[in-house]
Amino acid sequence: MDATKINEIEEFANINANIRMMGYDPAAQKTGYVRISAVQSKIPYCGCRWRKDSSSPEGEPIGDLQMLAQLPSILGLGGYLVQNDHSRRKLASDTHFKFANGGAAKLDGSMGHYQWGTGIPFYYAQWEDDVFDYEAVSMAPMSGRWNYKIPVFSIACSGASALDRTNNILVSYCNRTAQYRGGNNVADNDAAWNTLLGKPVVNVPENNLQKYAEKNGDRWGASMFPVIYVIGMLCRIIFHNRNIQAPYNATLTKDGLRQGGLGMGVDNVNTSFGNQYATLDIDALADKGDATGVFSYDVKDGSTVKLTIRNIPCFYGLKNFYHYLWIMLHGCNITYNADKTINVFAQRIWDKTPVVTDTTSGMRQIGTIPAMDEGWYFGKRMSQAKLLMFPTLFGGSESTFFADGFYHNGLTSGLRGLLALGTANNGGNAGVGCLNGNNGPGNARVNNGAALNDTYNFETRNEPSPLGKHIERWRRDS
Repeated sequence: MDATKINEIEEFANINANIRMMGYDPAAQKTGYVRISAVQSKIPYCGCRWRKDSSSPEGEPIGDLQMLAQLPSILGLGGYLVQNDHSRRKLASDTHFKFANGGAAKLDGSMGHYQWGTGIPFYYAQWEDDVFDYEAVSMAPMSGRWNYKIPVFSIACSGASALDRTNNILVSYCNRTAQYRGGNNVADNDAAWNTLLGKPVVNVPENNLQKYAEKNGDRWGASMFPVIYVIGMLCRIIFHNRNIQAPYNATLTKDGLRQGGLGMGVDNVNTSFGNQYATLDIDALADKGDATGVFSYDVKDGSTVKLTIRNIPCFYGLKNFYHYLWIMLHGCNITYNADKTINVFAQRIWDKTPVVTDTTSGMRQIGTIPAMDEGWYFGKRMSQAKLLMFPTLFGGSESTFFADGFYHNGLTSGLRGLLALGTANNGGNAGVGCLNGNNGPGNARVNNGAALNDTYNFETRNEPSPLGKHIERWRRDS
């Protein structure tokens, strides 16, 4: 009989768990068959779980611990220069002033946006049982779970972005010309040590910043909520801790895993810059590359140190991503009800269309925040549906459960946006899960900025059974 060519082999029309694959075991020098379900069940994953009956924000690593230890490298976490067409070049791990493959890298915009992100897509799932809450990532869909496919993405490497004031385009450049003047665009100190040149933009209506980000092209945005969620998720899994403000601990566990957190965040140093919060140059600490830790930065006048900004968190090269400037989450809004509960709405369509900012039209309600009077509260339970985390039960604190605050306005009506991450004077309220429901979508303040991001469509993969094959876009989830 003639040999059958591989491209002539018929595909199975109906795959089930009993189908067997032929394989070869080189150690035993044997050829045999194995059920396909057994192969699929061996997909490696890593993550963390938290006991439901414990208030501790510290969790327990699960899955492949070697994979967890190497996860930042596997995902390609670190600095990139990203063009408007989404092409990107990896920056060196030891300094962001050069490329990974050698050669000088310029962060002034001539080579692209100075961003932080991933190099490959991956999958994420979160679930619970009677005892634990779980979060995990894998390079392939995890069997039996609702999997989100996380695309290659990036966000401003400095934690906040600049504004091309000539063309009204949100950019991640460290360009020290008046066209990109940061802060609230006051020119008084341009020639002084406390200049706003080279700093992030603040005091621009947040809904405008989203529109300015979209001028870079398709799939560009400002602080889009799925991107912010993924950063927080990676922090929780890599540190196996829900409290990113826990003290930094440089010592790895016996399994080579991170522990602790990244500290409280930067000092409140706004007064030297004319009541500005945007005090750090966008390229500050770029010389640290993809480092993780807590650092200080000297603001100089020539060779004289005029100010030292301390406690700057750095997550594999991502700097100052909490406890620095408020950023408005785009693609979601909230509405207050007569009973002081809050309805949470999220955008359903993530494609080439503009991101919704000023309305709940085009969004769907995904949950409700409990009623409270005006003030700060801490989540004991959180919804994580649709890659947007918000409190569903209060009763936590700065050091328990999710350890991040939610500011409840106590209103009985009205549309608001969700400010995230906390500003430099928010203390223990700040963090990757911190939210503020006090401001309208067009809010503009000197402590509000934006983080440019690029991304492709997020997807969910429904695999309730070992061989489930139903795939649908995240935006179409019912």
